[in-house]
Amino acid sequence: MTRNSTLNPASDPAIRNTLFLDGVLYQRILSKLDESSNKQKPSASRIFRRLSYAHAKIAINIQSEGHNQRTLIVATRNLSQGGMSILHSSFMYTGTQLTVDLITNTGDITTCYGSVTRCEHRGGRVHEIGIKFDDEIILREYLNPNPKNLLHSREKVDHESMDIKLLVVSSNTDFSSTMREYFQPTSMIYKFAKSDAEALELFQAQDMVLLHLDTVTMQTPETISQMREQGFTNPIIIAGRPTSEEDSHIISACGADMILPWPCDEQTILCSIGEYIFNSWTAESLENIRSCISPETRRVLYVELAKIGITLDQQVRTQNQEGAHISCSRIRVLAPLLNLVALKSAIDDLTKRLSKAESLESLAPELNQISMACKGMSQKAA
Repeated sequence: MTRNSTLNPASDPAIRNTLFLDGVLYQRILSKLDESSNKQKPSASRIFRRLSYAHAKIAINIQSEGHNQRTLIVATRNLSQGGMSILHSSFMYTGTQLTVDLITNTGDITTCYGSVTRCEHRGGRVHEIGIKFDDEIILREYLNPNPKNLLHSREKVDHESMDIKLLVVSSNTDFSSTMREYFQPTSMIYKFAKSDAEALELFQAQDMVLLHLDTVTMQTPETISQMREQGFTNPIIIAGRPTSEEDSHIISACGADMILPWPCDEQTILCSIGEYIFNSWTAESLENIRSCISPETRRVLYVELAKIGITLDQQVRTQNQEGAHISCSRIRVLAPLLNLVALKSAIDDLTKRLSKAESLESLAPELNQISMACKGMSQKAA
């Protein structure tokens, strides 16, 4: 695989694929193909999951001995760690050597070498062509990096080869019991922490951390942020379902690598953990994926800070100390997600003093400054 700056057809609507498919018609054909595939039993030998690719068209380059390289713009169907399926207007021989210009999450082009392994007529001029890559890819570099999207790339994993050290963080006994049952067939060495405070004492010695989302206190994102601030670069997975759009965006930006929609089955849990055991990754590659926070997530977080600023202003006016402490705790979670270093430093100290203060009177000037800073975030959200 090589990185380059070749043609990116996804960025130019004037460039058409060989089937002239786009918009509603393209989605309709994909739906029919998926409907047909769902009726068939998956091959027992299949290792990698096939997932929808983010771009409707890509460039492929046909290699042919004695002839010039031929470039085609084709429609995409799906992508896996080991290859992809494309839709083309004519037949293509198995064994044909080619390169595929895959588009990464950052808009770069990666040229992947591969060959045609199948060509099936799907009706009319539509031919589905299966391509196997010479070298496996890291799937999450090419699909939506949002951890809300469950992007484990494998259909199954070898239990005996799962030999990492894993920390499970949960105060829920049912969740912990289920994890013990799921992990029993593996070779993992796993520990359980019943609180976030306990987890912060144990996480550094682990290869991976799995946290059960606390939807009541929403302490989990702050705990993950603290782990990242202390230099933990290994994978972190959250198991749970956010209860609001704001919480969902907070989790997207907190430094987690994946969210498991708990409850889920044993295979989903183990394949998700296996994503970071059996696939090549570096601290840098994981950070590149985690740092791809969407503009919408940033906007929602800025809006949320502005709302909290207004609420905090009212709480100071009415001397609502308990409410002010809740607001400050919320700001502590949001500030590092937006890299607001000064605000994070100020709110950390203020929250500690607020929990010990007898009244808000002595802290009112500082709280008002925090309130004004947060209300000013509405301009960044515009």
